[in-house]
Amino acid sequence: SRPSGPGVRHHLGWAAAAMLAVALFITTRIGVEPQLATFDPVNARAQLIAASAETAVVPWAPPAIEDIAAVSGDVTRNDDLQQGYMRLTGMPANNPERSQYQLWIVDSDRDKNPVDGGVFDIPPGGGEIVIPIDAKLRVSEPEAFAITREKPGGVVVSAGPLLVVAAAG
Repeated sequence: SRPSGPGVRHHLGWAAAAMLAVALFITTRIGVEPQLATFDPVNARAQLIAASAETAVVPWAPPAIEDIAAVSGDVTRNDDLQQGYMRLTGMPANNPERSQYQLWIVDSDRDKNPVDGGVFDIPPGGGEIVIPIDAKLRVSEPEAFAITREKPGGVVVSAGPLLVVAAAG
């Protein structure tokens, strides 16, 4: 018969912890660093487009606001996968301590308020940027996408104005 009980389990726990400590020591001593996967939104967007004919690419309409008139790009969205990306070129950089951009998704299957698609920042330097859409609720029939400038952290309901808009339907 094998010994059992709290004493044996106690020693097994310490043995497992010791083995983990030894493994960590060995990997750090021989210079092996754990590899963290880096997320590449440009590549992820391209894969989403290539993966399914159901992925829609909707261009941003030319903005009517003078400060952002040069903004262009599109929204890539797959409703079945509930995934999407915004591609923006020429969007002015923001100071995250003062304001952040927020994406809104108008869904015909929901009430009058659009769905929060996530808060994001545009770094200085211009150029093209691809940002994952982070919808807070499931979106089944997107009609439009819009970007507003809000207080840091975003808002639950926006007072506008709509800076950039893309009509999906």
